[in-house]
Amino acid sequence: MNWKTTNINQERSLNSVNWKALEEYAIKVKRKYSGNYNDEITCRLSAEYSMGGLNVVRRLDFHDATSWVARLQLHESTPESLQRLVHEVHTIQVVRDRSKIPVPEVFAYEANCSNAVGVAFMIMESIPGDTAMDSFGGWCEHRGRTPPHFKDKFHTTMAEIQVEMASIRFPKIGSIIQLSDGTYSVGPIPGVGGPFDSAAEFFRAWAKQAKYPYKDKIVRERTPPELVNEILISIREFPFQLANFTKRYCFQEGPFPLFHTDLYKSNILIDSEYGVLSVIDWENAIVAPWEIVEFIKDLCIVPPVMNGPLYHEDDADRQVLAERGRYIEMVRKAEKARQLDSKLSTVLGNWSAQNLAHAIWLYLDGRIGFYTHVFELFE
Repeated sequence: MNWKTTNINQERSLNSVNWKALEEYAIKVKRKYSGNYNDEITCRLSAEYSMGGLNVVRRLDFHDATSWVARLQLHESTPESLQRLVHEVHTIQVVRDRSKIPVPEVFAYEANCSNAVGVAFMIMESIPGDTAMDSFGGWCEHRGRTPPHFKDKFHTTMAEIQVEMASIRFPKIGSIIQLSDGTYSVGPIPGVGGPFDSAAEFFRAWAKQAKYPYKDKIVRERTPPELVNEILISIREFPFQLANFTKRYCFQEGPFPLFHTDLYKSNILIDSEYGVLSVIDWENAIVAPWEIVEFIKDLCIVPPVMNGPLYHEDDADRQVLAERGRYIEMVRKAEKARQLDSKLSTVLGNWSAQNLAHAIWLYLDGRIGFYTHVFELFE
């Protein structure tokens, strides 16, 4: 991993953590998993650590040369962030139970802030690999692009993973929860609600709570003057028009697929030959409407209609579109090999649905554009 070597206690964004208590907690979990209740077990936290936008990760090194990792919530926990942690644990477990997707095993977790460690955290299997974003020299070396000679191999594997993921289905839309009897169901999605019986219900709930992250002032500063008023209206109207759109569009019915909403290369661990070792960071994964399922992130593009008169197709766009076509064929091949239906390849091949799906994710990220223009594609 892309470890930092500076003193972790100097990280201002990290809440106060009782690191000794974390080591002692890990020892108890290790004793339980190994069945070793007699011999001494020791554990030492690595000086190196990795930090993202929401979590910090440290390695736990044990006396027997095995290692786990502890992932701790970076900021002060909220009911929503704690709920996401529990959903992630349950999602990882259902993925392990119902598919061949490589994911780390979770050994233990604490979804509260009053434990001895002082923050919510999970302890899981250590996967000895780099993220696809950090490998081969990292972002500064290749700007996140997959080396050409590994691209087909990587896309084939990711297509198979997406097919496996889409085969995990539930009758309702929501976040995965484990019931007291060990079975799985879906509960509310943090920040959205639910569970929902239909895609139309989900999109209406999303439209009701969706908030564009930037104020008008920032949009005006970043937009050509002759387009800014139309774009501001389009941004404001997008949730309202989406809610109206649900009244006339025929969405696919359930059962609905599991969808990892953050399939960036930073969440894919690979080996030196670009073989996928693990898919990580499932905290935002949901059982989703088919119409919001999209490609892996490096094959997603901003809908051309969102750029309006500013759009000009270039070689990069044409290359991605060609790669998307090949990726759909890889998905179809994987569906056929597993004797599954073609729902995933069908939705990936639906240009209008893909543009709407990506516009929804871009809206929450604050991308500037003509959002309401995506509905014109359905007319």
